[in-house]
Order: sequence, then C-alpha cells, then structure tokens
Amino acid sequence: MKRFVEYVYPGDIVFFSHRWTGLVAAGRVKNGSIKSPDDATSYRDVEFIISVPKKGQAIRAMPFGKVCEITGKSFFWARTIKVPYLTKDEAENLAKELKTYLEIST
Repeated sequence: MKRFVEYVYPGDIVFFSHRWTGLVAAGRVKNGSIKSPDDATSYRDVEFIISVPKKGQAIRAMPFGKVCEITGKSFFWARTIKVPYLTKDEAENLAKELKTYLEIST
C-alpha cells in the first residue's frame, strides 16, 4: 500500500510477516527519501537485520501469538500498519527476540 510508506522513518525497525505464519524478518529503514518508481508504488530502502527467507527455503517464523506475548500487546494482523505502535525499545527487543527465535528454530 503506497500510503503506508509515509508512516516509517529512517532508523525505524520494520517487521516482515508471512500470512498465517508469523514474523519472518526485520529491517531498519535507511536514510534517504521515499522512492516512487511509478504511480502505484512507493518504498524506502531497508537494511535487513534479520534476512528474508530465500525462495524455495523452508519458512521459519515467529508465531503472531509469540509476538503478542513478547510485546504484551495485541495487534490486528490484517492491517499493513499495526497498532498499537511499538516504542523504539520495544521494537529493538522484538527484533532481538525474533533473531533468537529464528536461530533456535532451524
């Protein structure tokens, strides 16, 4: 969704999920402007701190229930932008927990 790119800023951590599975990766938004290669697309560059699974690779994911357990928050997962928002410390902690979870689930 093109309009949601305006909700994230350089330095923010963004999480990537796979439908019905959970969180699969995380990245930090890079400095730089919003890029719009066409009228339907806008994005910001991201440096992955937890890599996206490669095509053909088994998908490892942290279940959405575990995310709620770690953050103490409940999210409406069908939305692109999740509310309540996480603080910087909460996002950093979730990224750390995600990395650990994915490493031990291999």
